[in-house]
Amino acid sequence: MKKPFTRSDLTSGDVSVLIKGRWGNADLYIYEQNHNAWVVKDFSYCPPAVYKTWGRFLVMREYHALNRLQGIRGIPRSPFLMDRYTLCYKYMPGQTLGETEPQMLDEGFFYKLEHLVKRIHARHTVHLDIRNRRNILVIDNKKPALLDFQSSLNLKRVPPLFHKLLKDIDISGVYKMWQLKKPESMDIDRQRRLEDLNKMRFLWVLKGYPLGTRKDRRR
Repeated sequence: MKKPFTRSDLTSGDVSVLIKGRWGNADLYIYEQNHNAWVVKDFSYCPPAVYKTWGRFLVMREYHALNRLQGIRGIPRSPFLMDRYTLCYKYMPGQTLGETEPQMLDEGFFYKLEHLVKRIHARHTVHLDIRNRRNILVIDNKKPALLDFQSSLNLKRVPPLFHKLLKDIDISGVYKMWQLKKPESMDIDRQRRLEDLNKMRFLWVLKGYPLGTRKDRRR
């Protein structure tokens, strides 16, 4: 199947930089083409020892996760591999939860985010980095979206014994952000569940991005 664009198109197209990654992180660009905007997540500018191994692995993992989740509102659409080191998907206008003032969120925002995460789990996928508020996007009509599935796992490849623990990591991320941004809308049952989940954090060996601190990025 023909790809929407190639690397050579980037040299002559409308490209803007979102983030210049550090040594082990992808560069992120927005490429505009025929009134469509795409995110380009490119590891090829990392050292060869990174992009030919870890970078390639992360690109493939995120690509397969996004493919499994297509059709869910709040997930980046139309992912494709520009090459072995570069993932592309449709750009979602919005701002990160970290950039959003609490008063701009309606009372139902975190209920919708919780529902989004449960839909992801129903597709046998866990995100594992929802506690990072930069990975939660506030899109049109103040609805939630999720970004950055580099840390995600396909539950079909994980022993069932660990499924509940991994899903709890995601749910605790939702509740942590809920308590931080909109505590008045959080019911007592969810508050108590967050307290219980926080007591188990010592078990969570899969938290966030494994290559260390990243610069802030929006998409």
